[in-house]
Amino acid sequence: MKIKRRFIMLGSVTAFLLIASLVYITFHGHSYTESINKEALLDPGQSFSEIEDKIKVTPQPEGIVDVGKIYCDGKDICVEFDSRKEGDTNVTIATDKYSYPVSLHVTPFGTIISSFSLNFDGFIEVEYFILSGFFLTFAVMVYSFIECVIKRQFSYSMVAYGGLAFFNAFLLFFSILGMNNYNFFRGFLLDMINTGYQMSLLTAPFMIMFCVAIAVSNISLLRHEGIRTYNMLGIALAFIWFLGLVSIYFSFDLLIDFDLTTAVFVSFSISYILSFLECLLLSTVLSAFLAAKRKASLDLNYLIILGCRVMSDGKPTPILRSRIDAAVSFERKQFAAAGTHAKFVPSGGQGSDEIISESESMRRYLVEQGYSDEQIIKEDKSVNTDQNIKFSRDKIESDAGSLDNVKVGFATTNYHVFRGYVLAKKHNLEVQGIASKTKWYFFPNAFLREFAGLVVERKWKIALILFFIITGFTLSIHLLNFF
Repeated sequence: MKIKRRFIMLGSVTAFLLIASLVYITFHGHSYTESINKEALLDPGQSFSEIEDKIKVTPQPEGIVDVGKIYCDGKDICVEFDSRKEGDTNVTIATDKYSYPVSLHVTPFGTIISSFSLNFDGFIEVEYFILSGFFLTFAVMVYSFIECVIKRQFSYSMVAYGGLAFFNAFLLFFSILGMNNYNFFRGFLLDMINTGYQMSLLTAPFMIMFCVAIAVSNISLLRHEGIRTYNMLGIALAFIWFLGLVSIYFSFDLLIDFDLTTAVFVSFSISYILSFLECLLLSTVLSAFLAAKRKASLDLNYLIILGCRVMSDGKPTPILRSRIDAAVSFERKQFAAAGTHAKFVPSGGQGSDEIISESESMRRYLVEQGYSDEQIIKEDKSVNTDQNIKFSRDKIESDAGSLDNVKVGFATTNYHVFRGYVLAKKHNLEVQGIASKTKWYFFPNAFLREFAGLVVERKWKIALILFFIITGFTLSIHLLNFF
């Protein structure tokens, strides 16, 4: 599979930002300035000049760092240090009345890091490097998502772009919020570690409403369509999401007595997984909505009508009739605007409980609307949507001789349009969707079917993304624990 140039560039720039951060820390971290609020060393009303000569800086053990210049920058008293060798030292900055402790760590590369704040010379710049990576990923994913909408490339890749865009938007938001609330690098790392947890809290109201809606819609769906596994997806998701949310809190409480690091890792891993999947679900809803709203161009040569079950007398059910009506309405609109007709391809075989095939039922309905058999190409072998697309593609190719110079549309219920695009891409068929309206209770379950399809089809890619996300915050946890 060919990787788009923008993603190669994104990987290259991300790697460059990571290397640049490490190089910057190494070359600019040999010196370090500790800033101390004047109130920690001065009496009220006392000036720095009055005690400047009385400030003593004592490292223990000696030889790890050299003490440099001591000065006041207005509100803080600043003490400069230079590294000499690797190790840890506890520094006391004191006057006659007050003292201020500082613990410093010198890395093998000579970088001085404050053990409490994790500050080092240039930590602000490193934060900007990290934020630039988040923003660049967000921008590339938003661009890729919009491109899919414009080019009608509605697919699971589009959903993944949207999910990553939402996720990086959250990362940017909470990271920038951390920079505003803290003036030390430890606070910035803590906010990054907490992002998954904060996202799960922020999205909880939306998810509660969504889970309630899909549970209610599933009840209505079961009443109207019967008890089927895929009609219960909403109830299953509501249960799984609730279980995940409860696990975030209870796993921490259960493991905290055993080990704090383990408790944080387990609880926050669950929150990251849950939050990332929520972003993918949100992207699925948006993608399905945009797919249904995208209007087809008025120059189509063939209109596939995706079938569904017919009534006991062989007539189309209301939902099937609405699909046929949408195709008929579009064809008449196209002829009025461009003067060109499109051929209909009603697609659907005969079920065990149906007296005629779905395609024959649709053909009869089309004839009643004034269309001749010459304008109708039946496809009566398919038993599901995947076969609807595949077999209709073969019928069109056989009729046209080639797919190179024909434009194809497909008519289906609005909640089903996105799935039509996904399956058409699978069978290398360029299509444009035409949506018909349906009952509200079909929508939530349709979104979940596409979400479940995304997770199953891209499970290894999703797992890889989650691996990198969890690895990143795990390294941050170990970094915090190291000092």
